[in-house]
Amino acid sequence: MSEKSGTFIVFEGVDGSGKSTQAFLLTKYFGEQKVRSVATREPGGTVTGEMIREILLDPRGEEPAAQCELLLYMASRAQHVWRVIRPSLESGMIVICERYNWSSVAYQGDAGDLPVAKIEEIGEFATDALEPDLTILLDIDPEAAARREMLSAGAAERDRIEKKGLTFQQKVREGFLRLAERHPETSRIVEADRPAKEIHEEIKKLVADVI
Repeated sequence: MSEKSGTFIVFEGVDGSGKSTQAFLLTKYFGEQKVRSVATREPGGTVTGEMIREILLDPRGEEPAAQCELLLYMASRAQHVWRVIRPSLESGMIVICERYNWSSVAYQGDAGDLPVAKIEEIGEFATDALEPDLTILLDIDPEAAARREMLSAGAAERDRIEKKGLTFQQKVREGFLRLAERHPETSRIVEADRPAKEIHEEIKKLVADVI
């Protein structure tokens, strides 16, 4: 296995925290600076991963067993690391990813009641222990995030995870905050209930410290 020479940046947060917006703005910024970067997401990022994403998020599908849900996410992640993330890092690129192992811990562990230690063990196996250089937690109260989602999506149907409600999302948020507390060296909490441009300016400064 080759050593990575690029930089791995992950955005985490509850649904509606602005991950997609900030990933887009950061990718655009790197492009303007002539810095090689690739933006990707989880679940998804590969042909196989996008197929798994449809299964996981389709509100019309049957509710999967908790272990089934976790392993589907991890299968998508394993393919993602193998096909996209690690090759991009080995070529010296900056990888900007929406969600990674923290999401499995927060959603299936803290909110879904599966053992966190087991999730972390499976995540380490699925990713060959590849860890982000920087995890940016976009922190926002789930109620505020839900209002933001309603304004942006209008009447669009919510996916299966979004339908779990505010109590579920609050547990997810608490899980993310615990993870940030456990990993102060490689993570930063960014208050996300404010204008996107203001958040982006803060993120540019955080990223400059790790590149």
